[in-house]
Amino acid sequence: MRTCISKNNKKIKLIAFLAIFTIVFLLITGMISCTATGNSDNTNSNNSVQNTEQNGSTDNSGDIQEETINSVKGEDLTNYDNVKVGAEMKGAIPGFLTTNKDNYVGVEIKNTSDFTWRNDSKNSVRIGYHYYGQDIDVSNYDSTTRTELEKNVAPGETIKVNVLINDIKQPGNYVIQIDLVLEGKYWFSSKGVEIIESPVYFGESQS
Repeated sequence: MRTCISKNNKKIKLIAFLAIFTIVFLLITGMISCTATGNSDNTNSNNSVQNTEQNGSTDNSGDIQEETINSVKGEDLTNYDNVKVGAEMKGAIPGFLTTNKDNYVGVEIKNTSDFTWRNDSKNSVRIGYHYYGQDIDVSNYDSTTRTELEKNVAPGETIKVNVLINDIKQPGNYVIQIDLVLEGKYWFSSKGVEIIESPVYFGESQS
């Protein structure tokens, strides 16, 4: 009788051990599965963040590129030391101009250069003039009044300009030379372009 009880106790203990082992095994397997799923979610989340950052970086780069392109559009990139400089000017300077009022001389100018004359650049093309006195000792070659172009002038295009002359305040006989200037670079006449030149008497206007 005791032997049967002892055997039954052993079977019960074995069954209990197997049951506990199974439960523990299932718990451990479940924990491992949850951990793996969590890691996968974290990885996907990290990848999503990285992709967002990369996309943001690309977008910013595009903005910077566009800003750079727009800034270059406004820049004058012409190499003025290696261009063909040309112009044809037509017009007549009156024989009398005033010392006490602004004088305007109408001229017609054709751009025969191989570059556009710009009016919005540090190297804009403008119309100026030189003068020297015939019966008085006075002259000015570089620092006379400039007349700006109303717009950019493409090669082959012709424009009409009223050239302002208002620097001469002392009465007398002068020679006036109307000339084009590429600001910061050179006068067109220094490149062989023909100027409009004429003797003029400057006096005070009575009207």
